[in-house]
Amino acid sequence: MPPPGGRVAPVPSRYALRRDVDELAVEFEVDDNTLAAAPAGTGAPGALPADVVPATTAPVVLERFRKDEEDAPPTRSLRALRWGLVPARAQDASGGARTAEVRAETLLEDPATAEAALLRRCLVPADAWYGSGAGATADGGPGGQDVAVEPADGSVLALAGVYDFWKDPARAPGDPARWLVSFAVVTTAAGAGPEPRPGRVPLVVPRDLRDAWLDPSLDDADDVRSLLAAVPDDLLRSGALRVRPVPPADRGGAPDPGAGEPPRA
Repeated sequence: MPPPGGRVAPVPSRYALRRDVDELAVEFEVDDNTLAAAPAGTGAPGALPADVVPATTAPVVLERFRKDEEDAPPTRSLRALRWGLVPARAQDASGGARTAEVRAETLLEDPATAEAALLRRCLVPADAWYGSGAGATADGGPGGQDVAVEPADGSVLALAGVYDFWKDPARAPGDPARWLVSFAVVTTAAGAGPEPRPGRVPLVVPRDLRDAWLDPSLDDADDVRSLLAAVPDDLLRSGALRVRPVPPADRGGAPDPGAGEPPRA
């Protein structure tokens, strides 16, 4: 149920991912898994973080055509990209952490995201996203209770995203660190429900639209606009998603990673 005041958890500054890369590769039917097979949050070499914050790397699903194989179908890959979009046109990478989210309403108009929206869409796997509800805390402190928004059936979320390549002009052409590949989560206005729900939430791509969202040949602006319109924005109201309280680790509002772990399928 929604937190007090009818508000949903807003755009995430943190989300949970507790599945290993082999599970993700199967779930998203990838052709090329570039990540090491290590469970999330274990600290093992190649392991994914259990909780993802901006400016850290996270697994992302994308499709690209192979060079010199124009007639071949695109390859679907699972790759580790940095959360916080640095557009190709950016002068430097300093603004990436401030661009962890981009708005669906302006995705095709904003010069920073217009080309990526047409050519470089991706899916961001997540088990839940974290946020805060409305109202004061139980002990009278500021802000609302920390909450996690997760699939009611324990499945994995596919958050809509876009990615881009940024070339560091200060690095030599042969330097492997010259290219930064980063992504942002696409957000939408919180869907209407029994009570007002101000704020924004990630755009969750349903299973039947995953292929279209990833398809790099779907590069016409009107087609992408129609695709955005087809993604439902009322998953909380429909019951496909649920909002669960998460005990805060401190007064700063950070959820305790070990408390109320999102369900596994």
